[in-house]
Amino acid sequence: MSASNGVAGHAASPAPLVALRDRREQVIATLTELYSHDAFGIDELERRLDLAHRADSVAALEAVVADLGVATSDTALTAPAIDATTLAQWPQRKRLTAIFGGFEKRGAWKCPRRVSVTAVMGGAEIDLREAELAPGVTEMGITAIMGGVELIVPPWLSVEVDATAIMGGFEELHRAPTSPEPGRRVLRVTGVAIMGGVSIETRLPGESRREAKRRTKREAKALQGSARAALPEARAIKPRE
Repeated sequence: MSASNGVAGHAASPAPLVALRDRREQVIATLTELYSHDAFGIDELERRLDLAHRADSVAALEAVVADLGVATSDTALTAPAIDATTLAQWPQRKRLTAIFGGFEKRGAWKCPRRVSVTAVMGGAEIDLREAELAPGVTEMGITAIMGGVELIVPPWLSVEVDATAIMGGFEELHRAPTSPEPGRRVLRVTGVAIMGGVSIETRLPGESRREAKRRTKREAKALQGSARAALPEARAIKPRE
């Protein structure tokens, strides 16, 4: 009897995970759309995306957008579904190297399950906004020695970072789920930066670095304006007689 109950409970468990995944995608789509209309800046987008990716219940997801006063969108920018045949033929490894030079990887491409990136006195840009990632964990190991690597990720992608910086910088963008979900795409970034730098940033599809910087500048100006408005009015100083 207990065995049958255990089987029934196990069979029913995927349903809440599917509902959670679908709601998460809707919330992320809403945040992305509001950001594209300058409702808030990149820092606030990152903060709310982090909460959305870490949420472990539908109620927690609702709280992420509760104060925005908008209905969640169902047009999420999600990763495409992959059939079993395509998944079986998925590329497993790829090495990207920039030594005394540079390279750019962007557009529509299949990202292998394991990617090794090396930049030695060179630069690299890897854009995953239009790339296809296989369900589950994709591992990317980055080594930057007196060089730089820029990694651009879409809002829907969960990211884990575990890296080391020695006389350099490794910017962390950690927005991983609190518990694993079957089929959910996660990018796990590891590596080291020695007298070099690695940056990880979120951008919308089609958004250039210049447009992202403009959003940041507009956000900074808005915050400065709010700070000035909060200051008390200056009092007129009467000259001494």
